[in-house]
Amino acid sequence: MNLDPTRPRRVAAALFAAGLALPAAAAQPGAGTNAGTNAGTNAGATADNTPAESNGAALERLRASVARAEARLRHTRHELDRARAELGRQGALLDEAMRRLRAAGPGPTSAAQNQAAAPAADAPATDGAPPSPEQTAAPITETKPPERREARVLQTSPLQSVGGVLTPRGTLVIDPSLEYDYSADDQLSLNGFTILPGITFGQLLLARVRQSMVTPALTLRYGLTDRLELSARVPFVYAYQETVTQSILQQSGGGTTVGVLAPSAHGASIGDIQFGASYQFNAGGGGVPIVVGNLIYKTATGTSPFSVPVYTTADPNGGIISGIQKKVPTGTGFAALEPSITLLYPTAPGILFANLLYIHNFGRTVDVQDPGGGPAVAADAKPGDAVAATFGIGFALNDETTFTLSYQQEHVFGATFNHVAVKGSAYDFGTFNFGIGYQISKSTTINLGVGIGAGPNAPVAKVLVDIPIRF
Repeated sequence: MNLDPTRPRRVAAALFAAGLALPAAAAQPGAGTNAGTNAGTNAGATADNTPAESNGAALERLRASVARAEARLRHTRHELDRARAELGRQGALLDEAMRRLRAAGPGPTSAAQNQAAAPAADAPATDGAPPSPEQTAAPITETKPPERREARVLQTSPLQSVGGVLTPRGTLVIDPSLEYDYSADDQLSLNGFTILPGITFGQLLLARVRQSMVTPALTLRYGLTDRLELSARVPFVYAYQETVTQSILQQSGGGTTVGVLAPSAHGASIGDIQFGASYQFNAGGGGVPIVVGNLIYKTATGTSPFSVPVYTTADPNGGIISGIQKKVPTGTGFAALEPSITLLYPTAPGILFANLLYIHNFGRTVDVQDPGGGPAVAADAKPGDAVAATFGIGFALNDETTFTLSYQQEHVFGATFNHVAVKGSAYDFGTFNFGIGYQISKSTTINLGVGIGAGPNAPVAKVLVDIPIRF
């Protein structure tokens, strides 16, 4: 039963009014009964009707409040459904954008984050109102860790060497680098004749060539479009070479003479400048790898091996060291065109990659030095072309550090001299590569790459440090 809190006061007021009417009734005979009867009747009616009216009004107010709450709830549910639908649409757009950003490199990812975060930062705060679809969808535009790590993997040195990452449109990358190469080669020659196995008459020459080369270089890459990148590389080469020769002279009388010489040489000048372009054919996704085409033109701006002086027989000990270079060349002496194709398959948090390269060397007329001291002889020379295949995997250790492993196998075809094939000039070699990359800031990365030669014709080792900076 509901109690009206005002009922006692109204009953007391009615009794008080009835009490005032009693003296008047006593003073007027016959009037007391009517007055008492009327007062009692009126007081009873007031006391009985007022609680029912108050309870009905309260119930109506309560019903109206519940109706308003239900209306607000229906409106909130409607807004939530709209926000949920908008979130689904934004999620689908984000997945598509991330797929394209993985193909275009890490640059657009940062731009997309900034553009997506701007509306959320500028939106005014509202108290008590449900968030708008734009405000609700804004947080999901943050780059997911797998995509960010895949973008970082694409910036490591081994992948950059095979054309694995493209510069976003309008972005300039300045990439200073320092490379160290060490190679060793053993040569054996005989100037004489052999009458029986193990019995030799004449001069036996054993040469051990050790060469160290330091190459600081500056590489520029510019994104002409989202799928086309142009590049240029300007190296400066400092090389040091030591040739240890050991001459064993077998005389007909049975005597043996042994002589050891170690002439050294060095060279320092600009190397072969390179110009390149890379084009991304597709965006990948759906089980299809990203395909990138690369084209590099290598000039012959470095010092040619045919232009450096050599020791001749007229020099001291010329009979042993004739033909050895007095100065180390800093270039190959021949221009080359290097087309290649790269395949990239993201598998978060890593990337599988492969590259197929063909090197075409352009022949030309060169002046060949005469070890006997005579004038140089002009000849048409062409180094052998080469084909190389590289495959590997790169993966992210965390959001800042990446690690890459790869192997390259290369075959060099035989060279020609005066349009005649040079026998024994074809060879094969392989290189194991691994690289580590660390992101210093949003625009700067430092990479360390190491290559270890496999086979007698491969360089012993090389180390590359580069710091690409984006502008």
